[in-house]
Amino acid sequence: MTQHVPDLVTPADDDIVRFAGVRWYGDGLFVREQRKGSAVKAKCYALKPGLLVYNRLFAWKQSFAVVTDEFDGVVVSNEFPQFEVDATQATPEFLALYCSSPVFASKALSLSSGSAAVSRNRLKVADFLRLEVACPPLPVQERILEVISAVDVVIDALLAEAEAAETARTALLNELLQRRDETWTDTPIGKLGTVTRGKRFIKSDYVESGIGCIHYSQIHTDFGAHTDEVHSWLPEEMRPKLRFAKPDNLVIAGTSENVDGVLKAVAWLGDEDVALHDDAYIFEHGLEPRFASYAFASPEFRAQLPAVISNTKVVRVSKDALKRLTIPVPLPETQKEIADTMDAIDRQVQATSDEVARAQTVRAALLDALLNHKIEVTPAEAGDDS
Repeated sequence: MTQHVPDLVTPADDDIVRFAGVRWYGDGLFVREQRKGSAVKAKCYALKPGLLVYNRLFAWKQSFAVVTDEFDGVVVSNEFPQFEVDATQATPEFLALYCSSPVFASKALSLSSGSAAVSRNRLKVADFLRLEVACPPLPVQERILEVISAVDVVIDALLAEAEAAETARTALLNELLQRRDETWTDTPIGKLGTVTRGKRFIKSDYVESGIGCIHYSQIHTDFGAHTDEVHSWLPEEMRPKLRFAKPDNLVIAGTSENVDGVLKAVAWLGDEDVALHDDAYIFEHGLEPRFASYAFASPEFRAQLPAVISNTKVVRVSKDALKRLTIPVPLPETQKEIADTMDAIDRQVQATSDEVARAQTVRAALLDALLNHKIEVTPAEAGDDS
């Protein structure tokens, strides 16, 4: 395998330049942004179909792909070297699959260097070329690709199903909140209860057991519309320095990396008070708690956010701005009906997501077994479609 010297692209001011990236975990190339030629200041290089490409910053996250015909004319920065593969030894597709395996990723990480934050470890080209790849005969490579591709078809179908379920969930929530009569009101958050900011703690404060807590980042990653359990705890001696959400309160992310994540709300349904991080808000209210959480996720509520966000390094919404936002409020029995309906839909969405996760786990185990000779691979005979 040899490094390809790509063509330097110098766009005209009026050109629309498409920049590609390589997704993590072997998910291929994608167009990450478009810019007018006049806005392109750094050097950029043309992708060439048929070559192997990787992201030097994220090789340890299995960021490898083969350039397909649809990316002809798309450009990358110098962080994306390209390579011509010796066709007598391997195919680019097999090498991309091999380099996207967890075992290879750990080797890549061991040779990567950069900032102290592991998220920007760079695998230099010379170090990448030093890494060994166990290449089976070409017919075996082809058979391994066929097997994994068959699994990928199943995973892609499940992902499409999960995406469709999520879209249907949003549409249903919007519809339920539009079925209004004269009993509904649109009420500012500040008039429905009190909003309090949490108190600071850091992840190094965590202990094995103690005071249950929710970090603002966990609102984004760990919970759905509601939860009755925590995943982290703080020492008892910190209690006087903390602020707590009571059962049925909402815990709301006041900060996010993007608009989609900010003000995500989770109804706290546990039996005890829970400590909340200072980049999140506690909303104490008289609504059905699950309904309140779903109301924060509604398209109508989310449409209000662009007018109130503070978009610096991260996206924030202040307490005062949050209190001015409105949500639709029906009668209590209607709140419960909407929450029950959405809970049923969420169980279906979660079941689909769990199925995707299981399939991805199976794929990882199968790939490991195929690449490490735990499963004997026999090349398919001509005309054998099995």
